[in-house]
Amino acid sequence: MADSDPQKLPIERPEIETLPYREETFAGYALGIVIGIVLTISMTYAGLRIGFTVPASAMAAILGLGLLRGVMRKGSIVENNINQTVAAAINITCSGVIFTVPVLYLRGLHEEIDLVTISLAAIAGSFLGTVFIIPLRKQMVDLERLRFPTGYATAMVLKAAGGGERAIYLGVGVVGGLVWYGLTHLHRISGNLPNLSEIDFHESLSHAIPRYVNPVLELSMTSIAAGFIAGRPALVVVWGGLLANWVVAPAAVELGWVPSSILPSGLHGADLTAAHGKAGTYLFKQVSRPIGIGMLVGGAVTGLALAWPMIRAAFQSLSRGASKGTTAQELSPRLLYGAAALSVAVVSIAGVRAGLPVPIAVLAGTVASLWMWLAGVIVAQTTGVTDWSPISGMALIGIALTLLVVSQVGGITGTPAVLACVTMSAAVAVAMSQAADMMQDLKTGHLVGAIPRKQQIAQLWVAWIGPIVSVLTLVVLFQSAVSGAPHMNPGEAFAAKFAAPQANALSGTITTLTGGGNEETYHRYGIGALLGVFLTLAAGGGLGVQVGLSMYLPFATIAAFGIGCVMSMSFEKWRGTKALEELGVPIAAGLLVGDSLAGVADSMASIL
Repeated sequence: MADSDPQKLPIERPEIETLPYREETFAGYALGIVIGIVLTISMTYAGLRIGFTVPASAMAAILGLGLLRGVMRKGSIVENNINQTVAAAINITCSGVIFTVPVLYLRGLHEEIDLVTISLAAIAGSFLGTVFIIPLRKQMVDLERLRFPTGYATAMVLKAAGGGERAIYLGVGVVGGLVWYGLTHLHRISGNLPNLSEIDFHESLSHAIPRYVNPVLELSMTSIAAGFIAGRPALVVVWGGLLANWVVAPAAVELGWVPSSILPSGLHGADLTAAHGKAGTYLFKQVSRPIGIGMLVGGAVTGLALAWPMIRAAFQSLSRGASKGTTAQELSPRLLYGAAALSVAVVSIAGVRAGLPVPIAVLAGTVASLWMWLAGVIVAQTTGVTDWSPISGMALIGIALTLLVVSQVGGITGTPAVLACVTMSAAVAVAMSQAADMMQDLKTGHLVGAIPRKQQIAQLWVAWIGPIVSVLTLVVLFQSAVSGAPHMNPGEAFAAKFAAPQANALSGTITTLTGGGNEETYHRYGIGALLGVFLTLAAGGGLGVQVGLSMYLPFATIAAFGIGCVMSMSFEKWRGTKALEELGVPIAAGLLVGDSLAGVADSMASIL
């Protein structure tokens, strides 16, 4: 019978339970928020010490592999991608905060700071940097296919197996960093214990190094571990320190740039050592720093000129409509127009709260917003090509633009002008940081098959957290520096404990633009600017900015960072690249975080 034909009978299939693919989950968001807050605290401390921060994406991805997939046994690759997107979005904002806000502490304006206004400006910059860069994702990621090395590396971590082991290594490093900090600071408990936080080579190297180098090596795991993570490419930072101490300092002495009162003749022994130390301090503050600031500005402007063809192509993509079928995967580009209006309003309000008249605040806010947009694109483009994030150089230019508007157009100078411009610059710097991070994360998502819209929403959900955490951490660190040096004025105490190189550069720029420098200082800025232009044209990749940055870092920090770089290169040669990425870098990242967290906890304890 036809009805009994087995080929025509309905086939019974067992019901298979299908679960939604894990991407936007409570676990992913919660883990990302916790990691982001912890790393923001540690990187605020580390950034003030060494002048830059380490991206959170890879560390968050490693922990996600260990916890979401290793412990919970449920995590998917795109869920972990949300985790690292959230963590990085929170952490990256500390770069913009520490590059700008410490200027006010360094200049003795701590009593004038309106923390609420600065925090709101930084939060606004965090949201606006994300929204401003979203319409350019297709151009940078899909069409130009920029590499975004950090985003690419994070995608490789997400795809890798063995995440549980790397998470364990990271945890071991954190514990090691905490222990290391404790051991190197035991001398503060008892004067009978040796000071293990630094090594002084004055006696042993007195005949082997230039006379004006301060031969002290700090044994801070923050600096050593950061050098290990950065590896061979970061040796350029060491070259900047060597240039400042081995070339610029002796040349400055021979050219008569050091007053004779600082270099008295006929000294021997301890008196001679003290005189050299005094001369070294003078050379560092009055020679190396101005030249370094000039190099940073010259390199940043030259980098902008070199990157202009890419920037123009990115802007042209805004006039193109979205491809069919992609609108559901992206947030609407129309957000850009609302964000632009909101940017002008928020930054202008910050200027008014800082003491500017409304018309001048609106004009300065408009200039700052335009620069926020343009600089965000520049930083994202250069990060995509070289992984170099020229935030400090762009922040210098931004504060110069706003300060010129406030002082030249508005005729406002002194403390009100500085407060307003630093507040606006905080918003701009945070926006640049967030724009570069958003594009790095979208590159990671592109490589692992994530939906861009979900990443964009995730970043917007948490954009407010990082600025608050970073500003509060900065306040704690400032208070600890002041309480630890009651004989010094607050600005000097803060500068003595934290190098804060970018903030020092901004402070120097403000002094120059407000007429506080002398003719010799202007000449040194000019020399540095020419060097920055030459280095950037000769080698590209932001070399002028990188070398300029390292010229106003203390040599003790530079030396420790260089040791970390050499250790990384040696480890890679000994065990191979795979072992470096899977064993060495996770442990080093943990050491950096542990040492930094211990430093912040120590600072909090000192003011309680």
